[in-house]
Amino acid sequence: MVNLVKARQKAKKGGGPPAPPPKGGTSPQAAKGSAAERLERFKEEAGQKRMVAPATIEQSHPDDLELLTFEIDRERYAIEVERVMEVATPRPLTTVPNADPFILGVMSLRGVVVTMTDVRQRLRHPRNGIGQQVIVVTAPGGPIGFDVDHVLRPVKIGRDAIEPHPVVHASEERSSIRGVFRHANALTILLDLEKLLS
Repeated sequence: MVNLVKARQKAKKGGGPPAPPPKGGTSPQAAKGSAAERLERFKEEAGQKRMVAPATIEQSHPDDLELLTFEIDRERYAIEVERVMEVATPRPLTTVPNADPFILGVMSLRGVVVTMTDVRQRLRHPRNGIGQQVIVVTAPGGPIGFDVDHVLRPVKIGRDAIEPHPVVHASEERSSIRGVFRHANALTILLDLEKLLS
């Protein structure tokens, strides 16, 4: 039977057994030395460029489409980003005599004349004034602009995500629609700019 009183007295006098080494069998001196070594290694590596793993770099797929999304009359639409010249604020329009009924007029954008067309009418949405933003796109005859309620954000989707036979509202102009796709839990209509602006 172990006499705990004698054991405690012996430990107080310094005659007790040495303190056990820390887990893993490393003594405090060795642990201190390894910490110093780690510090030295850190100093040597500090400031050096670290290579980024190739897997972390996002690469575009050749079948991806970059689209600009926007809203007209609470409907979400998209067009290809490569056709977009600029998103601008509305400017005063100058009426063009004998122009096509879809032409609202022309406006000056930093000295460039932009023809404003009524995309709302082509998509059979009611016109209640001018929208908050204007999207200016490239066209063979010069820049063409159309007003929208809100420009959202560019998105990137795969071509296979576009449904070729969209189910759209009966009032919308089907010939100007390339398809529909889902993004951020919303249904977006992809427009055919050539047909929409012709």
